[in-house]
Order: sequence, then C-alpha cells, then structure tokens
Amino acid sequence: MDRIDAFKNSLAALDPKQVVRRHILSGPSCALSEEKEFELKDRTADYFNVEYSEVVVVGSGKLGFSIAPQKRYRVFNDESDIDVAVVSEKLFNKVWMEAYLYRKSGAYWPKCGEFFRYLASGWIRPDKLPKGNSFGFTERWWSHYNGLTSGQEFGPYKIRGGLYHSWFFFFQYQYQCIDQCASEVNDANISN
Repeated sequence: MDRIDAFKNSLAALDPKQVVRRHILSGPSCALSEEKEFELKDRTADYFNVEYSEVVVVGSGKLGFSIAPQKRYRVFNDESDIDVAVVSEKLFNKVWMEAYLYRKSGAYWPKCGEFFRYLASGWIRPDKLPKGNSFGFTERWWSHYNGLTSGQEFGPYKIRGGLYHSWFFFFQYQYQCIDQCASEVNDANISN
C-alpha cells in the first residue's frame, strides 16, 4: 500500500488527532533518511535554542505528498520544499514581543497586517516578518534555512520553516487540512 492509500485509510478509521500522531508526528520522513532528519532537527534546535522535541518535519517532505488544498495529494518531488515546524512558546513570545515593538515604533512594514492575522492563529510565518537589518530575527531565521538549503546536505530542496506558539496551535493547523482530507474521503465513499 502506498503512502497516500495508507493516509486515506487512516482518515476513514481514525480521529484527526490520531491521524496527526500517526502520519505527521511519527514514522519516517519521505524526503529524508532517519539520520538526515535527526541532523536537520538537531541543527535547528541548537540554532534557535529550543528543545529537539520542539522541531518537527511536516508537509510533503514528511508525508510524501501534500495535504494543502491547492496541492492536495501532489507527490513530493524535486520542486517541493522540506517544511519544518518549530513549536516553542518561549521563542514565539520573544518574536511576538519584538514584532509588537517594531510595529509600535512606526517602522516601515508592508506585511504587518498579514503577520498579525497569522499570529492570531498561533503561528508566525517568517515571510511576513519585517525585512532588512532593522529586525534581527528575520535575518537569523532566513540565514539558518537558506544555509541548510544552499549546502544541499538534505537534497536539492528548499528548506523552510514556521514557528508555532504551542502544540495546541500546531494541531489546529494540521487538523484543518486533515478535516478537509477526511471530508473528501468520506464524500468519495458515499458516492461509491
């Protein structure tokens, strides 16, 4: 049975939390060997001074296919990204405070509204952070992930990341896609 079929079977048999645990939080990554996944998570944890357990490979690099609505079930390929979630309340709160002070200063930040919309959902999208040297975390974040990408130690893939406030928000984000996938599987089963 391939990965997509196994995932769809889980959608029909398990609740969303169990699907996240079985397919996203456990098992091997599609894109990385066990050793390379350990190295990627280890280096990310050390770089951001977070716990190793707070770093998780997600997305098509983990599953072998995408569950995002616009790319649903597209198989991982050489143009795919390896996505990493950092789930750290401490780091999240630090960046949140810096972002708040940056906005309060009146500095130029064209994606400010988008940043705070994602923040309200418990995660930080680094591409929405202020650009340039005036906001140091942006440079640190991109330096890490661009360095991992350019070294090609993890294959010819872009490596990207998101920062979550807590496991609650991480799960909520994953549940949203899992619920959509489950609805599609259930609708297909009803039609047959």
